[in-house]
Amino acid sequence: MELLLPKPICSLVNCDDLENLDAESALSEMRKEQEVFILLPDVYAYRYDFRRLSPSVINDFEYCPRLLWVQYKLGLKLFTKNSAVSLVRGRLLHERYERAISDFDNVVTEYKIEVGELVGVVDVVIKRGREYIPVEVKTGMATKEAHRKQLQIYIYLLKARYGYLVYRNRVERVERDDSAVELLANIKKILSMDKPPEARCSSCPFMAICKNLN
Repeated sequence: MELLLPKPICSLVNCDDLENLDAESALSEMRKEQEVFILLPDVYAYRYDFRRLSPSVINDFEYCPRLLWVQYKLGLKLFTKNSAVSLVRGRLLHERYERAISDFDNVVTEYKIEVGELVGVVDVVIKRGREYIPVEVKTGMATKEAHRKQLQIYIYLLKARYGYLVYRNRVERVERDDSAVELLANIKKILSMDKPPEARCSSCPFMAICKNLN
């Protein structure tokens, strides 16, 4: 049995039972997978390897280049207590979806790509003959533009013509656009700077950490 088009998340798996997940339960779930640090009353972190450039950092860059630089220097992924719910809910939905879709003969999940300094893991790859079509499963709060750019980098790396973004209730086809790769070069340049980029925020839960790291 082969998959022709990816299906929305909630058409394959149960999404409803995760809606009542609370912050304490989410943090407890995260601690099963990794050590979680408390940096401030509402700011948490876990260790994250930023040394090899991955398309996944685009979400953080779109949110705030300075915060990405700070996380890179600390080697920590920062998050708030409330965002722990979104992180855990997203991870669990990813796992459920990938288990369900892996029943198809032409599907590979968690497909790792390494090209030079670039490394990334595509959620799902659909094999059609010699073509490998990347599929990214999105459940979080990052911007759609960040989603597209991340997927376009995977399309470029796999030499595909297009890919798919899978959301809870819809699927979006994204065409190849190699200009997205230039964004990673810009991110790499910023991460290599001795001083952080200028702050562009007026309020942020991570502001105290960002201002103290120069």
